[in-house]
Amino acid sequence: MNTIDFTQLKPGNYNRKSSESEDKQMLSIDSQTDEAKRISEYYKLSPFVEVFKESKSAKTASIRPEFSRMMSMIKKGEIDSIVCWKADRLARNMTEGGKIIDLLSSGFIKAIITHDKVFYPWDNVMVLSIEFSQGKQFIKELSINVKRGQEKKARMGIPHGCASLGFLNDKTEEKGNRDWLVDEVKIKSLKKLFDMFLTGTYSAGKLYRYAVREMRLTTVKRKRIGGALITPSRIYEILKDPIYAGFFFQGGQRYELDNKLPRLITEDQHNKIKIILSGKNIPKIQHHETVFSGFLKSDKEDSMGQDVKFQLICDCKFKFAYRDKTHCPKCARKITELENPKYLSFTYYYNVKKKKNKEKYNSISDVTISKELISFVDSNLNFSKELADWSRQYITELKNKEINEVVFKKEKEAIDNLEYESKKTRLRAMLRDEQITNEEYKTDLESLNKRYSLTEKKITVDWYSKMNKIVDLTTCLKENLEIGGIKTKRLMLSELGSNLVWNEEILSIHNSIAVNKLVEGIKHAKEENMKFEPKNCVVYKSSKEKTELFNSVFSTMLGR
Repeated sequence: MNTIDFTQLKPGNYNRKSSESEDKQMLSIDSQTDEAKRISEYYKLSPFVEVFKESKSAKTASIRPEFSRMMSMIKKGEIDSIVCWKADRLARNMTEGGKIIDLLSSGFIKAIITHDKVFYPWDNVMVLSIEFSQGKQFIKELSINVKRGQEKKARMGIPHGCASLGFLNDKTEEKGNRDWLVDEVKIKSLKKLFDMFLTGTYSAGKLYRYAVREMRLTTVKRKRIGGALITPSRIYEILKDPIYAGFFFQGGQRYELDNKLPRLITEDQHNKIKIILSGKNIPKIQHHETVFSGFLKSDKEDSMGQDVKFQLICDCKFKFAYRDKTHCPKCARKITELENPKYLSFTYYYNVKKKKNKEKYNSISDVTISKELISFVDSNLNFSKELADWSRQYITELKNKEINEVVFKKEKEAIDNLEYESKKTRLRAMLRDEQITNEEYKTDLESLNKRYSLTEKKITVDWYSKMNKIVDLTTCLKENLEIGGIKTKRLMLSELGSNLVWNEEILSIHNSIAVNKLVEGIKHAKEENMKFEPKNCVVYKSSKEKTELFNSVFSTMLGR
């Protein structure tokens, strides 16, 4: 009988684990490499020339790069033996199996060593070919059985695989024979989403935002995935899925869903949804940047929506909405050929909640809001250069005064701390010398702590920079609100901390505390002195009267 010196072999280790169902019960790649090391030690093999690892199926030829690389090294003589856990790790198809048998028979491979058997060149090739063919036959039978089971389940009205969102797999049954259960919470949410989309006023994107923000709709939690908020693409999948209309397709054939499971929409509605998603009938959302969106609220804190209208006055003096038109509806002239077209745009704000509930509501135009805001600024926050300079001067004076007060307080706190520690030391000495009892010590210490307790630390606010910023705004605020662009106007409102409240009749303007204090100060100053920053008071540059007018209300302003 022929013999082989295993210590002189040039072995390669091949490990394969497919992610497909054929290898679900096979050892992991790490376990296979551990087994290969044990085999190597048992036969006293030399260190592996190369260790090959891949996660590919072996039922189809020429799709495994690591296997091809190993075969190339064998042909070059770099490897002359293979260590693997089982022979079916090498091949489950006769094309690649035949190549291995040919290399083994011709002596290129001196041995194929597995955990329970060694294949030699002089062995009957039928033994190894049976190993490979058994793997191939197993795959064929498995595929047939799986398809048969899936078809049987489909005829019963249950698709194979994981249940669609809104349903659950019944895990009380064995795998492959599980019915679907209803997820009562998610099925109600999906029903509402379908109803909203079929109204024709919601796009898939808007539906997604509603599902995430309002419903907090999540995917089903599984072992490794799921449990997160749904994605936009999932919304499209849900809308297109016929399962919610009561049928599904499998293997190119249509099946009806189990009658025990609910239908969220009819088949006609399902077809309508497909037409909407595939055609030009998808509801369009127009995004317009407006000045007061986000700053305007109702008196009950309801959000305010905006309706932007674009109109055109034709040469024939007819006014119409032009964005979806190419000709004047009255005179039929082409818009591009008009001589003196006048383009107009209007923005109206309305209570979103009332509109959705079909309640009666009033709207307010951006022109009206701008007028009210400019009037407010003109009366309260429109500073001349002289008043702005005067304000900056005395804001600095207040800042210096505050700094001095802070320094004084810190010095006093340091003195109080020294006094406090000194008295505590004396108390401890009296207790040690038994001049006072333990109860008297505790009472005196508590009294001492209360007396010298640190005052609550106030939160430090950089009011100095904030007030200077507001004063800077007052010199350009009115002009920016009158002729500035949308971004400029929004920046002004943001800097003022403005909140506009519309109660369907009156517009109220609420600003930040600092701005409100400034407005109150101006009002009181005008009450103290009627000539303070008057609109029609002319003061010559050489005159000091303006400064004197400001100084006359100095204490009133600083008090605020």
